[in-house]
Amino acid sequence: MTRSDRPLSRKLVRLGFQLLGRDRAHRQDVWPGLKIDKDSGRTRWRGRHLLTLCRANSFIPAQRPQIAVVGSGPSLGSQKVEAIGDDNAILCNGAASLADRLRPLAVAVEDERFVFRHLSMLGNLPRDVPLLLSPAALRAWAEGDSASLSGRRVALIDNLLKPLGQPRRKISDPALRDIVIRSPQSALSLRPDEGVVITGTVAFSALQFALAAQPERILLAGIDLSNDQLPRFYEGEERAPSGLTTGLDRILAGFALAHQIADRRDCKLACASPVSALLPLGIPLDRSLM
Repeated sequence: MTRSDRPLSRKLVRLGFQLLGRDRAHRQDVWPGLKIDKDSGRTRWRGRHLLTLCRANSFIPAQRPQIAVVGSGPSLGSQKVEAIGDDNAILCNGAASLADRLRPLAVAVEDERFVFRHLSMLGNLPRDVPLLLSPAALRAWAEGDSASLSGRRVALIDNLLKPLGQPRRKISDPALRDIVIRSPQSALSLRPDEGVVITGTVAFSALQFALAAQPERILLAGIDLSNDQLPRFYEGEERAPSGLTTGLDRILAGFALAHQIADRRDCKLACASPVSALLPLGIPLDRSLM
């Protein structure tokens, strides 16, 4: 069984901003109440200081042996996630529930709907766990429980094509020439602290941060992309809806480009999910978590 998880009030806000025009409709991500000065990082919620944004490279060290990007696919439920080790993983969405089994480099959340569903999971994270949050996820968390968010270390997942406080733009915008690498089917950001290319899964955004750190190896775990009709590893019978199937071609094109860029940089990508749709892209299977 699936259930809707965006409150009616947010659906109405989204509709209202869409009626104002698509170029600036993404302003709804921070409305109402969230004010972010991207240059200084100062972030206010309903007029009061909430936190000061930092850069992700302040907590994702460069040129380390391995970074794991951990999604919440069903395959992860039977795997030995502790084998990833502490201070090696970016945990995406529901993988945040693993923070009591391995200490993460960061927890990444992009979709406000995940925050609405699992605010308690996020609020109970140790306060020293850094966060990668989109403006919409940041606003939803502040709206639900600003006290549990206040003062945390947060780096922004900003959408390069719908940047905070600016109009929508195309990937061909000259301002992005030195920031993105493009293929005919996709693109990714070389400087994710300035913004990322969004494909429809937060794991791809997290991968852009991992690639920017230039580790020797990136392990992709729990990124199945092949079985979204099944509950995620942390869910029961009542599961959140998934849009992975409709956006799968776009997502896979992004990972294919990332694989190419990683190879050029002598960074090895590996996939720990034996059922992943990433395997046909030529990303090899890693059995270290089995």
